[in-house]
Amino acid sequence: MSILQSDEWKLQQGPDDIIPALKLSFTHLPFRLQRCFSYCALFPKGHMFDGLDLVRIWISQGLISSGSKRMEETGYHYLNDLVDRGFFQKSTYYSMHDLIHDLAHIVSLEECHMMDNFDSGNGIDHAIIRHLSINTRSAYKWNPHACNFSPSDNFQRKLAYIGEKVQTKNLSTLMLFGKYDKEFSETFSKVFKEVRYLRVLRLPTLSYSIDSLICNFSKLIHLRYLELISSVPGTPLPEVICQLYHLQVLDVEYWVHLSTLPHGISNLVNLRHFVARGELHAKIAGVGRLKLLQELKEFRVGKTKDFQIEQLNGLRELGGSLAIYNLENVESREESMNAGLRDKIYIHDLLLSWCKKRFDVSSITEAQVLEGLHPHCGLKRLHITSYGGIYSPTWLSSNSPLTSLESIYLENCTKWELLPPFGQFPLLKTLHLVQLSASTEVPIMSRDDWAESEKHVLFPCLEELVIRDCPKLRSFASPQSSSSGNGFHFGCLRRVNIYNCPQLIHLPQFGEMKSLFTMSIEGVGAFPHIRLLVRALHIKGGASVRTLDEVLVLVLTDCRLSALEKLTISSFLDFACLPWEIFCQLLSLEMLVIMDCPRFFLPAYPYGQQGENIFSPLLKKLVIKACGITGKQLSDLLLQLPLLYFLTIRKCPKIASLAIGGLIAGNVSSTTSDNHDWTTDDLLQIPSDLLNRLQYLCIEDIPDLVLRGSESFLGFVSLKTLHITGCPEFFISIMTEKEKSSGSCPLLPPSLQDLLVTHMDNKLLTSMLSNLTSLSILSVSWSPELTSVALHPCSSLETLIVEKCSRLFVLDGTGSLCSIKHMRIFECPSLAINCGPSSSHGQDQDMSFLLHLEKLEIDNASFFNTAICKSLPSLQHVVFFMVITNNICIDVSNLLNMEWFLMPSFSAGKECEILHRRTRQSTLSPNISSYS
Repeated sequence: MSILQSDEWKLQQGPDDIIPALKLSFTHLPFRLQRCFSYCALFPKGHMFDGLDLVRIWISQGLISSGSKRMEETGYHYLNDLVDRGFFQKSTYYSMHDLIHDLAHIVSLEECHMMDNFDSGNGIDHAIIRHLSINTRSAYKWNPHACNFSPSDNFQRKLAYIGEKVQTKNLSTLMLFGKYDKEFSETFSKVFKEVRYLRVLRLPTLSYSIDSLICNFSKLIHLRYLELISSVPGTPLPEVICQLYHLQVLDVEYWVHLSTLPHGISNLVNLRHFVARGELHAKIAGVGRLKLLQELKEFRVGKTKDFQIEQLNGLRELGGSLAIYNLENVESREESMNAGLRDKIYIHDLLLSWCKKRFDVSSITEAQVLEGLHPHCGLKRLHITSYGGIYSPTWLSSNSPLTSLESIYLENCTKWELLPPFGQFPLLKTLHLVQLSASTEVPIMSRDDWAESEKHVLFPCLEELVIRDCPKLRSFASPQSSSSGNGFHFGCLRRVNIYNCPQLIHLPQFGEMKSLFTMSIEGVGAFPHIRLLVRALHIKGGASVRTLDEVLVLVLTDCRLSALEKLTISSFLDFACLPWEIFCQLLSLEMLVIMDCPRFFLPAYPYGQQGENIFSPLLKKLVIKACGITGKQLSDLLLQLPLLYFLTIRKCPKIASLAIGGLIAGNVSSTTSDNHDWTTDDLLQIPSDLLNRLQYLCIEDIPDLVLRGSESFLGFVSLKTLHITGCPEFFISIMTEKEKSSGSCPLLPPSLQDLLVTHMDNKLLTSMLSNLTSLSILSVSWSPELTSVALHPCSSLETLIVEKCSRLFVLDGTGSLCSIKHMRIFECPSLAINCGPSSSHGQDQDMSFLLHLEKLEIDNASFFNTAICKSLPSLQHVVFFMVITNNICIDVSNLLNMEWFLMPSFSAGKECEILHRRTRQSTLSPNISSYS
């Protein structure tokens, strides 16, 4: 009744005004939630809140009460309570509806204010403002005449007005959102030169030193929360941060290329959260002094005192994940026990790692060290890598206290012989055993507990099993078990990957696995008998498997093939065809992939069943690569696939020609009126029925393939993606057939959205693009004869990729491109030189097509001239390829100082990658390595 009788309803200004109703909801919130909600008015509309970040800010402002629980836990409870009451929406991030944001602005007017270019400032008593945010995102507009971002004069005046009215000395919060220029930073510094009592300071996109914005930064001794982002590579953190002794949160996660920390960072004894990349966590000298620290992503054990493992002893508040590297520097069990892992009750994910490349490995010492690293019993994920001991620690052996373990990863432990009994972990979901060179058995239970295992269900929660590169591994189940089953239950198993274990001959009886999604078994001594309801199956041949028939007998016995949706068969040199009986069971098959089977052809029809369909009528995707199938066999197959819309053919040497249309379902011997012989084995004939359905067609690496017949690709009325590469004769034949006809009609259907081609010339590419108004992706490569690309019709183009076109010098028709977001230009030296402010005719080239470009990949630094740089206001990601030819690498030392990187549009948090590509003359290696 109090809500119905409230006077707030009298303030409603119309039937569509819901603010009074929302305000009533706010009024009935508990006071603790009212304070947290109203504080969110400082963030811009549409802001995506990170839950952890928001809770940390609330704590820094004293909005979260301390009690028996951690304040972070209490803060998350507050946030989720606001979600339940409709004040926040939750997906990956938290967000506010615009009307809810308006409510936050109304109820927080007395203390909180966000200034932006649309803010009128009316009705605000600036003198009582304690929390202020400034949003510059609406203050800068792209100036096409000056080719840069220009600030709003009105915004600068508002900022100066704020400085006159707000008592900046008493501000408790100051947050900046958006980019800014030098003039803004000077005004900002003058306005806030007297700030003293800030508890929260957020300064993203630091294009200049922090002193250029906050001139008395060293005096902000009351700071609890500090978020800094620098867009200038190589800029170090200011040493003065180490004097902010009350600091609870230091967030430098997006500080570009930050590689070192001030030595006195461990003086911040009240620090609860250091938000940064893991390698920076490992560089905190004397981290043991940060007793309240709750996250330490990495710790690298060193010889000096500031990095010895005992630094971890007092950090009992650590939670989440902890990775400890270089454990070879720990010399005894007593020393490793000083890490105090058993007392760290909030750690859920633990990585213990020794250096992989070390020479003096003492198995006894490393076993003792691992014994002393006993984690808390609540641990959920354990990863041990490069351990040099022979035995398992007692805390992993029989009757292990780690009953909450959900994931176990053991990797590169080359001397570990006696593995722990994994069947004792009832909650285990993931088990990875990789490069365990000395292990011969994967134990299920200890000898003493084996009899009892008959009464229990083992692995009831296991979802993922991976065993790789274990050359001596012979058995999975305990040899004491003689009966079938032995309590195994893999009802939750979704993924099985067993690879390169040549001596593995005893696998568990998996039983019926209704949840299994993927099973990959390769390079093992035996295959398990499986009763499974599997959706995807990849069978790969190898030295230990003679024929596919052998695999089918061993793997598919009792297998319910009727549920199989994807089947991949690869690397069987002698594989000719699947038995008719197998095909008849594939009733649900939607995708078939045959790769590297040079003798593959269609299965023979049983006697009396010639002409009947042998494939699943539901087959939608067909991929055939490096196989011996003939054109005629594939033509017959396509007639049996009424739902096929995806077709890939690669490296099939027995297919030499392609004809479009002519074949009709139910009439295999259909002919046309021309003089071509349609019965040759090397001819692939696309059935007429398929022309209306096919959406994806990829033909690769068939160098002698030619087009036969008078029909063109225009018949593919539904085709959206066409990839034809490595077929140089095919395009010559296309032009030949076109010249036989009218010579002026388009070559490709207007429905095409994605086109990837090679071996183009000007005439052919122009004809192919002439009617592609819906094309969004165009990739042209390996076309040395191509000198220009006519893009006039491609008004919908979003991605343009041009590679290895050595004579290409102009992109014609760029004025019609208004949606380009991604452009990649590689090994087109003439284009890179002439793609500047002037064309080859001496006229100014229109650069407006670059205005929406978000990602740019190039290999020529000369592309970055002034005109180009000023035409990239939306650029977010740059990839620069450094081509190394004959061991000579181009100099890009000044690349990061170029104008495009310093522009306000390329703000902090955007990405720049410099990648190596090594080449001799004109041939490229696929090996690419990246570095920051």
